[in-house]
Amino acid sequence: MEEIGVRMEQGAIEVPKGLDKVIVDRTGIASTDSDGNLVYRGYRAVDLAEKRSFEQTAYLVMYGHLPDSSEIEDFSRFLMINYGIDDSTERIMQLMPKDTKLIDLLRSVVSLVPLKEKKDDKILIEIGAKMPRISSDGYRILKGMPILKDVQGSYAERFYYLLTGNYDSVGARYFEKILILYMEHEFNASTFTLRVAASTLTDPRAAVTAALAALKGPLHGGANAEILNYMLKMKSTDEAVKFVEDKLAKKEKIMGFGHRIYKKLDPRAQFAKEQLKSLAKLKDAEQLYDYAAAIEKAMWDKKQIPANLDFYAATCFYLLGIEESFYTPIFAASRLFGWGAHYIEQVSDNKLIRPDSKYVGPVGLEL
Repeated sequence: MEEIGVRMEQGAIEVPKGLDKVIVDRTGIASTDSDGNLVYRGYRAVDLAEKRSFEQTAYLVMYGHLPDSSEIEDFSRFLMINYGIDDSTERIMQLMPKDTKLIDLLRSVVSLVPLKEKKDDKILIEIGAKMPRISSDGYRILKGMPILKDVQGSYAERFYYLLTGNYDSVGARYFEKILILYMEHEFNASTFTLRVAASTLTDPRAAVTAALAALKGPLHGGANAEILNYMLKMKSTDEAVKFVEDKLAKKEKIMGFGHRIYKKLDPRAQFAKEQLKSLAKLKDAEQLYDYAAAIEKAMWDKKQIPANLDFYAATCFYLLGIEESFYTPIFAASRLFGWGAHYIEQVSDNKLIRPDSKYVGPVGLEL
């Protein structure tokens, strides 16, 4: 009789738990270069954040090249035309329990909001266009606040307005840079979840819904503001260092630090750090930057663990007047365009993602 406990598919390869350092497929969308920089379609993400708009970067990620003037005009117009949601969707949000988490609302609404488009790429971009409105309206409905009317402007300007109620092109530009850095990052947990779903040839909406479910977890997109709540109570850089020492002494994880890819330095985080420094000076909140920098240095000195993008992004969002509830939905709205690119890439050269497993349970039991 075959031993169930040791049976594995002939030729199967046992790999590290969590697929650490395992290449499962090829992609032409994003990677890290030899210097550790995140690149989108060959361009450094930090350069795109500094020199290009959100729309230009989203087009690049989705279609593989930077758009010309005609292409970006059409793409931007499409986003504006499809920005809104219908009354039936608003009524559904009204019926949701008031203690619903915003990311749960976002996932539910994305799964059912009426869409006009039929082609996969257009469906995905239409969902992306609606993410800011769903996030804003959902939050305000749950809080019993009036819904904001729309305004004219770029994707980042309109999104920033819907998050804060302020139309501020300067603040929106800081916001836009962080959005660009969140847009794509290889086979991260939510993207891989989307690709697994896409490999079954499910529709784009269902695949995005699966990705949103993965994004909720605190080890991926669900805890990028935790450390900020501590920083806001600090009075000195010494207190910031003590915070790190106390957490490490208790063997507690400090969110905002560490990354599967970046072991020594996260270039996105360093770019966001410079944005925070500039923003903190603008907002007369330079002590907050000092506390953040002190925490980063203490973590490196004591554990050699670098800050990741979330650490500085959350502090930037706070200074931009963005509520903590929005932080994960912001990640989702930006990453939607990366997910879209991965959905298209997966189905264009598809093979069902179905790994084997090694059974280690009991064997030989009889009734």
